[in-house]
Amino acid sequence: MLLIYGKGITGQSAFKLARKLRLNPVIVDDKDYKEELLNNVKEIVVSPGIPFFNKVFKDARKRNIPIIGEIEFAYRYFKGDVIAITGTDGKSTTTKLIHTILGENTSQIGGNYGIPFSELVLKDSKKTAVLELSSFQIYSIRSFKPNIAVFLNLSLDHLDWHKKFCHYKLSKYKLFKNMSRKDTAVLNYDDTNVRNVPTSATKYFFSLEKLPENLNGIYLKNNKLILKILKNEIYFDISDINLKGIHNIQNIMAAVLVGYLKGIESVVIEDRIRKFKPLPYRMEVIGEINGITFVNDAKSTTTQAVEKAVTSYKDRNILLIIGGINKGGDFTKLKRFKNIRGIFLIGKDKEEIFSSLYGCFPLYKFETLEDAVKTAFSFASNEDIILFSPGCASFDMFKNYKDRGEKFNKIFEELKNA
Repeated sequence: MLLIYGKGITGQSAFKLARKLRLNPVIVDDKDYKEELLNNVKEIVVSPGIPFFNKVFKDARKRNIPIIGEIEFAYRYFKGDVIAITGTDGKSTTTKLIHTILGENTSQIGGNYGIPFSELVLKDSKKTAVLELSSFQIYSIRSFKPNIAVFLNLSLDHLDWHKKFCHYKLSKYKLFKNMSRKDTAVLNYDDTNVRNVPTSATKYFFSLEKLPENLNGIYLKNNKLILKILKNEIYFDISDINLKGIHNIQNIMAAVLVGYLKGIESVVIEDRIRKFKPLPYRMEVIGEINGITFVNDAKSTTTQAVEKAVTSYKDRNILLIIGGINKGGDFTKLKRFKNIRGIFLIGKDKEEIFSSLYGCFPLYKFETLEDAVKTAFSFASNEDIILFSPGCASFDMFKNYKDRGEKFNKIFEELKNA
C-alpha cells in the first residue's frame, strides 16, 4: 500500500496519479492519521507542507518505511525534460517568464506555481515541465534531477520550518546534487551562496555587473542585457519592459539564459519579454488616486522582497504597509531607506516589527488592513507611493497571499469610488 500524506491540492493530485498507476493508494492528513495505518505501507508520499518534524516521519523511521515528496514521486513517471526554478524570492515570476519564452506548445508550468507535478504527469508526461520548487519540495527528493536548474537568490526565510539558515541552504542545494555535466545550472553570480552551490552541472551565470571573462552567462550594461557564450555576444533591449525593479532584471536574465539554452531565437525571446505582464500581487501597480500610486505586492513574504520593492521606487516617497507572521526576517534592514515616509503595521507580529524599527520612521499600528490603507492614504501627497509589501506570511489575517492581495485591491476600489 502507498500512503499519501496531505489532503490538499498536491496530495489529491498524487493520489489521482497513484490510483491511475494502480499503486493501491490511501490518503490521510494529521486529523485521521494513526500509526497503525503504516502496518501495510511500503512507501509514504508527503505533501510539501508536511515538516520533517511531523510525527509521520518519526513513525516511518521506526519501521524503515521510505518517505518521499510529491515531486520525487511524480518524477518517476515523467519522461520529458525538467526545468526547475528555486530561490528565496522571484520564483513565480521567473517560472512564468521561462514558460512564456518557451511557449505553451512545448512546455507546461507547475510545481509550487500552483499545478502539482503529478497533475502535469497525468496531463502530458513528455512535454517539458517548468517547475517552481520551494525548499519544502526539494527537501524530500532523492533521485529527482532537472535538466536545467535555476537558482535565483538565497536569504533568510522559512526558519519556522527549517529552524536554521544552514538547513534551509542545504535544502536548496539538494536540487543540484544529482545533476551531471550534461545538465545545466543557471546561477546568480552576485549571490555568493548561489554562485558557490556544489554541483557537477555545467554552470552559466547572470549578474548585474560584467561577468569575469572566463565565465559564460548574461549581464546588465546600460539598459541592455549582454549574453556572453564563449566569444559570442547577443544583445537584448529591455528599455520598454513591463516588469519593474532590479530584482526583475535578474529574473529576466535567468529566463533569457534558459530560453537561449533551449534553442529559442533571440528575437523571439526579446519579443516575449517585452509583452510579459507582471503576475498579480507582485509589484502590481493597481492604479492612482489624486496622483498617489497604489502598488500591490501582497506576494511579498520576506524582508528581502520588501527591500527590493522599496528599491524599485527609490526616487519616490513611500508609505509602506507591512506585517503578518514574521518568518525570521530582519526588518531593521529597512532603516537604510530614506524615501520611506511612514510604516503602517498590521498582523500578528506587528509589535515585534514595531520594536525593531522604533525611532527610525513614523510608525503606526492597526488591527485591520483597511485601517492601515486608509490612514496611509490620508497621509499621502501627490506622487507618493502606497506600497503594500507585507514581508510576512499571511495566515494570521488572511487565507493566503492571494486573499490579502484581493482585499487590498478592494480597499483601493472603495477609496477610488468614494
